[in-house]
Amino acid sequence: MPANYWDRVTSNRVARRRLLRSGAALSVGAAALALVGCGDDDDASSSATTAPGATTAPGAPDATATTEGVASSQGGLYTSSDGAPQPGGRYTRRWSTSQNYDPVGNWNEGTYLGGAHVFDRPLTSREDDRRFVLEAMESIETPDPLTVVMKLKPDQFFHDIAPVNGRALVAQDVVASQDYGRDASSNFDRTFIDDFLESAEATDDLTVVYHLKKPNAYLYSQNMLGSGTGQPIMAPETFENIASATQVGSGPYQVAEQTLAVDYVYEKFAKFREAKQGLPYIQERQIVFIPDAQASEAAFRGGQLDIWNGTSTAVPGVLADMDSVTNVELLAFFCYYWHMNMYRDFPWQTDERVREAFMRLTNREQIKSLGYNDNAELPIGLIPASITAYQLDPNNSIVKNFYTEDPAEANKLLDAANFDRDRAWDCMASTAGGDSDATAQVWQQQLLRGGVKIQISNVAGLAQLFQRWTDNDWELMHQLSPGTDTPGQALRNQHSKGWSDTYWRF
Repeated sequence: MPANYWDRVTSNRVARRRLLRSGAALSVGAAALALVGCGDDDDASSSATTAPGATTAPGAPDATATTEGVASSQGGLYTSSDGAPQPGGRYTRRWSTSQNYDPVGNWNEGTYLGGAHVFDRPLTSREDDRRFVLEAMESIETPDPLTVVMKLKPDQFFHDIAPVNGRALVAQDVVASQDYGRDASSNFDRTFIDDFLESAEATDDLTVVYHLKKPNAYLYSQNMLGSGTGQPIMAPETFENIASATQVGSGPYQVAEQTLAVDYVYEKFAKFREAKQGLPYIQERQIVFIPDAQASEAAFRGGQLDIWNGTSTAVPGVLADMDSVTNVELLAFFCYYWHMNMYRDFPWQTDERVREAFMRLTNREQIKSLGYNDNAELPIGLIPASITAYQLDPNNSIVKNFYTEDPAEANKLLDAANFDRDRAWDCMASTAGGDSDATAQVWQQQLLRGGVKIQISNVAGLAQLFQRWTDNDWELMHQLSPGTDTPGQALRNQHSKGWSDTYWRF
């Protein structure tokens, strides 16, 4: 990274990169809370690729391109730096938890930890006009809607760690990784393997062919070929102990130190496929596990962290006393809703009076004010507020009636439905990321006006949240909209772009 980079980003020079990412503006919807956020892409390169729909994607990124933040087409926050990038240094950030080392079965590992450092994948998606960047693959072609032909970049190797010991990566490893994902009962995201992939084969050492069950319009997305949990390239030698042994992949970093859910240190892999271009620039990346927000702030203030992420919506002004911290805002979609499980024979499943009563007891403006400090937008309907062209007319009489708050009418409806007011319903929320615990508490008080009791159960991180979604283990929830076709997940936001936070601080 050029020596003058931070002179142009911050008003005063800082010795270490100091980046705080906090909670964000929310968009609160009907029976729904929609949070405006940003993609978590702090290692994006700005190389160009073929536009979506093209049959062949180009190869390696340009080593002189900027490697931090978002491309200039996304608002111009970062532009290409002057001079040659300067490699080296250690970048340290926090994470909350990780259950094991398995990138397929553990969403934390596949998406943010080992999957972002140790393991490679065919491509990574982008929210700018590139749409995707090829990673392990030199080209990806779709000669017909049911065939995907992927060519590996040559001279790729696994890390020189037992039991793989630095051997060459071949196409059969990609096939074996897909077979492992299909057979693994712990597989976190089975969408591509179960719904789309008929079979995979290696036609030579560098060619992988995916045969699809049906066409896939989202093939180049982060949920498909870009998935950290669905597409990590792993060595079959590691499958037996993949959840407990030191991670071994072919990605940009290899494990130097690894203590589960305590401390990870990744060091630059000298034989990485882009090493001749100087990538990655950072020599070491460290993950320190600190689940508590106050402890994270203390670590950030003490210089132990270069980035503070996963904080609440109330944080933007917390570090105003730190001269070396600069606020940056990146906006995208972050959708929050309140959900009712419609697959477990609860009273609202068959009685629309109960569903209407919950709406009549909900005050969205109050949730926006108290839960998100007014840092939110209220869409009309279930479409995120950012998609303005598809919002309903708020003056329409049907729409107005739907959103009318009326506790007295709610009580009449619940009486008529013989709703059990003695039972306390579980409401799944979270204190991490968007901090849905705060909004759930507001909703909890609103529902009490109708004698409806909910008991808030906060999940410990996204991995636990996703597991409860997969198991259909919930009754009510204030959460993100589930993103798979698992029964119990009535709404699928396929067209949402990103789910992360809004405020970043340097």
